[in-house]
Amino acid sequence: MQWQPWRVLAVVVLGGAVMTGCRIEAGTGGGHPPPTLGLDGTWFGAMEDADGTLFTLEWRIQGERLTREVIAGQSTGVRGDLWRVAPGQLEGRLSDGTWVRLLLSDTRDHALLVTEVFEFAVLTREARALPRFLFADLDGRWQGRQAWEAWFDGERARATAFCAAGDCEIVADDDVVTDLVFTRLDPDYGLFRGRFADSLGDSGIAGALISADLLFLGTYSCAIDDLFPEDCTFGAFSFD
Repeated sequence: MQWQPWRVLAVVVLGGAVMTGCRIEAGTGGGHPPPTLGLDGTWFGAMEDADGTLFTLEWRIQGERLTREVIAGQSTGVRGDLWRVAPGQLEGRLSDGTWVRLLLSDTRDHALLVTEVFEFAVLTREARALPRFLFADLDGRWQGRQAWEAWFDGERARATAFCAAGDCEIVADDDVVTDLVFTRLDPDYGLFRGRFADSLGDSGIAGALISADLLFLGTYSCAIDDLFPEDCTFGAFSFD
């Protein structure tokens, strides 16, 4: 993944102490045995980079390590460390210097992944290919959670998304309602693009990726003047 240090200063400054503490807690120091993340296997899906380019991403995870990364069918040689920061939430640093954050599904077979340079992905454990996606794949009720305000350092809430005809209404447990209206779909990668508006008066761009098995939905919504991804809202939802 690409490394753009000028875009990540805020993340490093704000998150450095937390990340260091989490590494120690996760067993990378102090002589304690490392925990088992329970994510071993090959994870595959689509990723959007900061320029809007789409490609496939494959991760192989063993223990607490990313042991192989393949982008668009080509091995990058990138490795990395992963650690747990909260239930269903991971953070990591790759060998090229990239910081990553992940939200897992309750079944731990799907993950929403975001890097500090706004590479946004949805991965499925043991998936091997992507299907041809349709707008109708959004339709239905999705259960999960949203995260915002520097993500792991900020707020999280359980949420439900109701989607039909390209319109997803997300109702969070904190009573904030967000309407995502998607007008474009890339059928090869399952990326929906559109706009959002919420009950707090914010509005801006929105995006969503559906997993290879159509059972997991990752979303983002970013106000135009926000410093994303730190100030965006992310959603990780499983089909209900």
